[in-house]
Amino acid sequence: MDESQEDHDESTEQTPLVAGSAAKQRRPPHRHMLSVASIASIASVNVPKAHNGNTIVNILCAIAFVVSAAAGFVIIPLTQLVENVVCHKYYGMGNEPIDEELCKIESIQADVAFVFAIVGVCEAVVGFLAAFPWGIAADRLGRRPVFALSLLGISLGIIWDITVLWFPSVFPPSLIALSCLFLLVGGGNAVLIGIVYSMVSDVISEDKRATAFMRAHVISVIGSLVSPALSSAMLTVTSPWAAMWVGVACLLIGAVAFLFVPETLQHKTQSDAADDQSQSPASLSGHLSETYERLKESLSILKSPSLILLLLTCIVTQPFSSAVTQFLVQFVSKRYNVPISATGYIQSTYGLAQGVQALVILPLLSQFMMRDSTPKPFLMANEQERDLTLAKWSFGFVFLGFFALGAAPTVWMFILGLLVLALGSGYNSLAKSLMCLYVDPEHRSRLFSMVGMAEVIGSVYGPPMLAGLFALGMNLGGGWMGLPYFGIAVLSVFAMVMLLFVSVPKHREPGPPPYEEGPLHEN
Repeated sequence: MDESQEDHDESTEQTPLVAGSAAKQRRPPHRHMLSVASIASIASVNVPKAHNGNTIVNILCAIAFVVSAAAGFVIIPLTQLVENVVCHKYYGMGNEPIDEELCKIESIQADVAFVFAIVGVCEAVVGFLAAFPWGIAADRLGRRPVFALSLLGISLGIIWDITVLWFPSVFPPSLIALSCLFLLVGGGNAVLIGIVYSMVSDVISEDKRATAFMRAHVISVIGSLVSPALSSAMLTVTSPWAAMWVGVACLLIGAVAFLFVPETLQHKTQSDAADDQSQSPASLSGHLSETYERLKESLSILKSPSLILLLLTCIVTQPFSSAVTQFLVQFVSKRYNVPISATGYIQSTYGLAQGVQALVILPLLSQFMMRDSTPKPFLMANEQERDLTLAKWSFGFVFLGFFALGAAPTVWMFILGLLVLALGSGYNSLAKSLMCLYVDPEHRSRLFSMVGMAEVIGSVYGPPMLAGLFALGMNLGGGWMGLPYFGIAVLSVFAMVMLLFVSVPKHREPGPPPYEEGPLHEN
């Protein structure tokens, strides 16, 4: 190999982490810590070398669909199992079957709600502590191995839930909260979301980023809200345990598949990496000090008041997702006397409505707002102003949707409220796309790690708030049963008010990211 070829083979932002035989010739220098080397070795899986940005986003969406489907297979049977255990303990019964109708009294439902509130708080605290260190690891070691480890940790947590509920005479159901400790392996959902959004940011240009974010977000939501229908169907022919193991299988499949996604992280040259490793602390205190310094460095990107406001919306809106997943299962079953095993069909209706909104309604509306022939009140000057306007409108539909859920006297009116709510479901992706306008590309992984941490803060108060309002609503009776959703509607108003003070940066023509100029070719 001549000198020019050697220069050409050096890693750039457009080359995968491993480049076939060239990777064998360039052995990495010795690592100070064996554990770091072991994690990095996971990324040595060889992957295809010819992908453009859209191809990578499509692969990410496919994996996100499979991974998010795991939640749908787990939530309904987990709720059913916890309610069954609490119900048996309340009536002092053994393992004999019990009529589900007997488990719908207020005291049992309040206990079930608070079990899941404890789970939510514990997951939020551990996720908050783990998110930033693993976000740094994703920046340094690559996003593929960290993503795979995160899925492994979540899988171990579900296996712990199965173990606790399998032995109800040994473990109280509240011990499922200890599954949060497995989030220390990989960092959990906050890290997963941050990695996906960072990879999309790497390969999609600014003017198309909001649409790409929307695709990734909605595909994951569809997976988590369509799979409950399959879970409900499974529960009619098999036990809840089988559905939960299917959820574990989905996570592990996603972990393996992600190792074959091209690495989008810009890697340093061998000499730069050697310099970094020579400066890397070997002691635990040194690593903690380095993490603290990186946290301060990452906080320095919060220079814009608008970016801070967008981060605050993540804290305010985090309970929204809880209100349409596990809590929805318990609420619908209690208020409308629907068996838990049938609630998956209602969740799936919401997932399909979100798909229509994201794949049909929102793209058409986005194009309409940028046409020269559009009436002036709806004509936007650029994509940034358009995304901000759509985010504000989305929160308006979110308010109407949650208010309708709280006020719905019948299950069919509740489903209608879900359809209205689906029209505003793009707020999350639109807000994340706007955040990218305020930071440099090399800081996006840390930005989304901070977004994940902000969402985790929202998870600390969200489940207890829903559980408390649910218990209060049951005590008050009547229309007050919808109190949890009225509370969420109030939060949506706060988020909408914050967006009124957000201003986008001065418009600039976005340059294409590395992957969008064309396919990657092996050097």
